[in-house]
Amino acid sequence: MKPTPRRLVRFIQKQVMRRPITAVLFLLSAVYLLATILIAGAEKIDFGQATTMILPAFLGELGIVESNSGITQISCLAALVVSVAFLAIVTAKITSSFIEFIRRGGSIVKKVKLSGHVIVCGWNAQGDNIVGELLNSNTHTDRGIVILANCERRPVEDERVEFVQGDPTQDEALIRAGVKTAESVIVLSDLTRRANEADAEALMIVLAVESINRDVHTSVQIMNSANRVHLERAHADEIICIDQMGGHLVVSATLNHGVSSVVRELLTFNAGSEFYRYDRPLSDNMLGKEFCEIVHMLAEQRILLLGFETDDSEELRRMLTDDVLHSAERGERVIVVNPQAQYKIRQGDALFIIAESEPSRL
Repeated sequence: MKPTPRRLVRFIQKQVMRRPITAVLFLLSAVYLLATILIAGAEKIDFGQATTMILPAFLGELGIVESNSGITQISCLAALVVSVAFLAIVTAKITSSFIEFIRRGGSIVKKVKLSGHVIVCGWNAQGDNIVGELLNSNTHTDRGIVILANCERRPVEDERVEFVQGDPTQDEALIRAGVKTAESVIVLSDLTRRANEADAEALMIVLAVESINRDVHTSVQIMNSANRVHLERAHADEIICIDQMGGHLVVSATLNHGVSSVVRELLTFNAGSEFYRYDRPLSDNMLGKEFCEIVHMLAEQRILLLGFETDDSEELRRMLTDDVLHSAERGERVIVVNPQAQYKIRQGDALFIIAESEPSRL
């Protein structure tokens, strides 16, 4: 289809409506260029000399135009007007951007350039504490934190945390947040919605994340534990059921007074002891020893061994028939807490411990 003058006019109108500032700046540049060409023609000089003659006017100083040509004088005046208009537009744009920056509480990035970072998808009342704990954690302190949420302003003012505005259920927004190179994704439940609606949105986010990067570790909050099976099918790595966890903790604290204080300390960084996962190579004096022997060895270092993660196998399941095995790493590995069988630690096992700080070597 050949373009007609009417279609061309409509196209230009659409572009002007979409980008009015760009259109005005383009028009001012065109006026400046035309004025330079007119001076070159009137004074019979080349374009470079004409630019030199009109430049003072563009910089805001008309002065005395050393020419008797009316075209040259009008062109220099036009350049001065262009200069004033250009400066006014740029100043207004900078001012509006600064006001928007203040209103939103800080910078909003269009696309992050990070690797091995943590992405927090969505936002709720627990978000501040979660991000604060991530910042206070002394494990992997060099990794970045990105919040991806549909918020008008930055949820967290700390500029160490990058904020990407967008819908976490959409691939485009997740890619801008760097999900392809991220290490972990945390999906926060929308506590303002009904449980099943919030869990459905969390499921959509997990499906979108896993479709882009199957290697990223996903931790998801859900409000209704009955929806856990759907998140498992979506390959979520960690599923935290708010209704279940809260209820179990209340019962445990009722039957065993003080449990809530112990759990609170272990889940709070930079305050006493914390949980750690040690997945570095183990020293030779630990290999081949039974779990209970390692417990005594680490106790001398004021470290408590709680459990381990190892490769899943039929032989392992036959050995640990009296223990509960939790699937991990998409079913290829299992986690065992305080095993009752005589399991011997081997290279490649990850240890779950309680310590004052993360050990550099075990």
